[in-house]
This record gives sequence, C-alpha cells and structure tokens, in this order.
Amino acid sequence: MDIIKKFIEKDNFAKHLGVEVLDYSPGKAKARMALKDHHLNSAGTVHGGAIFSLADAVFSVASNSHGTLAMAISVSISFFKAIKTGALVASAEEVSINPKLATYLITVQDEAGNKIALFQGTVYRKKESLGEVLK
Repeated sequence: MDIIKKFIEKDNFAKHLGVEVLDYSPGKAKARMALKDHHLNSAGTVHGGAIFSLADAVFSVASNSHGTLAMAISVSISFFKAIKTGALVASAEEVSINPKLATYLITVQDEAGNKIALFQGTVYRKKESLGEVLK
C-alpha cells in the first residue's frame, strides 16, 4: 500500500464524516462528501464546520502528498453559498512550496459546480517522513 493511501486510511475523523478521497498526486487532492442529516446545522443547511472539515481533509492529503509530514499552521475559509442536500467536492492545489512551508488553495463546490467555499491553508513541513510517522 502506498504511504499516502495508508495516511488517508488513518484519518478517522474524515472517515467519520463520510469524506471519500477521489484522487491525489503531488501537491493536489480531490475529495467528496455526501451530505447527511448529521452534516446540517439548526437552520437546515450544511454546517460550516462540516464544510471546513472536508476542505481540511483534502488540504491534509495534498500537503502530505510529497511524503513529508506537513502540519497546518494557518488556515482560513470564506463561505459563499448555503447548501442543504447532495454532495460537496473539495479540490486542493499547491500554490507554493519550499523545504519548510507550503500553501494550498482548496475550492469546495456543490454537484452542479457552484462554489460553496474557498479555503486557504499553510503547512509547516516537518523533518519526519510519513513512513516514520505511520509505523
């Protein structure tokens, strides 16, 4: 099993939310989350925390896709549109990388391709490889 696949399998919170990683390559990742009642807030729309968690999960995969442990040091999210049903898809793209830091933009869309949120995150790239961490 490749190390990124093993890394994805160990993300119990993302699995609990129903996040399904669809694709990944160095610096990129894409994931889907089918919306269920437990994703909804009191107003009947998807909870901002659920949207954030989907974006954060795909951010984690993209930023760790080089095989070096990467930990978030700064994130922000902007919400554009409320959604009640269907599924969300988050796509992460690496914007900048150097030996210590890397920055990613994550777009969250509904099934029709409407932008729901934009997440930006920066990671600190640690010295440990994912192989060392996942022993």
